Amino acid sequence: MSRPLSARRFAALLSAFATGAALAVAPSATAAETDLATTVRATMLQQHGDALKRQWDTQTLREPLFEPTRTSGAWVFGSTTIPLAHGQEHGAPHMALFLARKERSAWRVELDGTAGFAALAAQAPSGVLSDGEKRTFAANQNNRAQALAPTGLGLPWPVNVAWWMGGGPHGNSGSSRPFSSIDFNGGDGRVLSAGNGRVYKSCIVGRSALVKVVHDNGYSTTYYHMYNLTTLADGSAVRTGTYLGNIGNELPCGGSSSGAHVHFSLLRGNTHVSVNGMTIGGWTFYEGSQAYGGYAQRGSTRVSVGGRVTNYGGGGTTLPTGTVDAGPNSTVNLRSGPGLSYSVEGTVADGAVVAIACTSRGETVEGVWGSTNLWNRLEDGKWISDGFVDTGSNEPVAADC
Repeated sequence: MSRPLSARRFAALLSAFATGAALAVAPSATAAETDLATTVRATMLQQHGDALKRQWDTQTLREPLFEPTRTSGAWVFGSTTIPLAHGQEHGAPHMALFLARKERSAWRVELDGTAGFAALAAQAPSGVLSDGEKRTFAANQNNRAQALAPTGLGLPWPVNVAWWMGGGPHGNSGSSRPFSSIDFNGGDGRVLSAGNGRVYKSCIVGRSALVKVVHDNGYSTTYYHMYNLTTLADGSAVRTGTYLGNIGNELPCGGSSSGAHVHFSLLRGNTHVSVNGMTIGGWTFYEGSQAYGGYAQRGSTRVSVGGRVTNYGGGGTTLPTGTVDAGPNSTVNLRSGPGLSYSVEGTVADGAVVAIACTSRGETVEGVWGSTNLWNRLEDGKWISDGFVDTGSNEPVAADC
């Protein structure tokens, strides 16, 4: 799991930008405003502060978190999150990814979900954003205008499995609008990505965080209250069905939870959008007269709050997935069976996302994370040791073969 830089370490990184002199001051800026953390926080509050005050019915907001995760030259990438207001009982914090570039005497800061972010991302060095991330952000921006009510997304658990809808459409902070969020629980409690994209974490506290997946199709989804989060690093590619965490009662950035669940939200960029009339997992969701009411409709079948909703998927693979970790190598061998004694049937590249059809116990292998006898059979029937696949878990993530 990637970890945010400490304030001391990040201060040392920033000192390189100064080249022996104090950071220059923009003509109309104070010295404090030239500090990146201050600029990121100010940008977040400027773009979202007033709306959150209305939504959360508060006059004051908590200071946004500043969580830089990568730096390269004059570039910095990370996340910023506004925790829920003190006394706010329901909902989830509000987060955005940020990209910053030092331009002469000041920082240019852009938040994801904006044209400025997409433009800046296209110019970012590989040490800050991978080529895959750049493609995802560009596709998300380009497809946002074409995003339709059938979202192309599934629900955040396995296909053909039913979970409880514990709370119908509601705001990201309870009764606030838009009603962008739904609460779910059930099954084995394992929360899976609703679609293909890139995964990021913010407000990392202990074993929990707010998890966001940026999808190519113009939408983003967030997942709150989870624990035992995926070990995938920020920016890793995920597919429909990739493990993200377990339902829980975690409150890394405020709120409340009276029973283990995932608070699942739909966004365009970093802006929440209503789920009313949206089709997710084969169901069209409709809000009720009050928050946490409403129902899900599929054909002539209607499920109200407290009922069970089966995930019928939304596109892409419906199998659990993992990311190949070849260690110091560029590829990992694929085998014809669950062991090194089986013939090599090809290779798969380091960093590739693979869909796992089923699992089996076989020959013990010394993998990237130690010894394991767990093997994964992929969609094409070839086998790879679990020692070289990061699924976010040390246990099987698919049925037995």
